Amino acid sequence: MIIRILTEGQYRLEGEALTELDRLDDFLLDAVSAGNEKEFTTRLKEVVELVKNKGIKVPDTELVESDLIIPAPDTSLEEAKELFASYPRHLLQDGDGN
Repeated sequence: MIIRILTEGQYRLEGEALTELDRLDDFLLDAVSAGNEKEFTTRLKEVVELVKNKGIKVPDTELVESDLIIPAPDTSLEEAKELFASYPRHLLQDGDGN
């Protein structure tokens, strides 16, 4: 799966890292739904760090469509509410992490 972090670039994420992202992403969406800014900031940081640490950076010269877009690390809760309006609750469609 190709994940774009706004202002950070694209990363290729596979296997167990996708399962972990799906779990963390649900916590992030819960924080947005609850309007909990502190929790949102913490969870967004975790999601961004996971993608950057476990993903493989896609070279800037390679043009690849993103499967998922994550907001920039400095996104506010109010901005996130708008961005996540149509965001998928479960990232993995086939359940196998690929």
